[in-house]
Amino acid sequence: MATHSKSDFWQQHIGAWKNSDLSQAAYCQQHELKLSTFTYWRNKQNKPRPKLMPVPMPALEASVELALPGGIQMHVSFPCK
Repeated sequence: MATHSKSDFWQQHIGAWKNSDLSQAAYCQQHELKLSTFTYWRNKQNKPRPKLMPVPMPALEASVELALPGGIQMHVSFPCK
């Protein structure tokens, strides 16, 4: 029997609910799922996921500084040592 991640489990249930004519509460009751958990995963899967973006690299002897939300910073010098 294959094991599935929580995300896969909830994605399957959310898809099945969308294809049913049931309310979320009725679907959860029928499948013995907790409504608040179902709602959490439905909202989580509706959020856009951040995308990776290519960063052009400068000449071989330079440095790059990347500042991210939350105060995260990364500094890389070229050539890397």
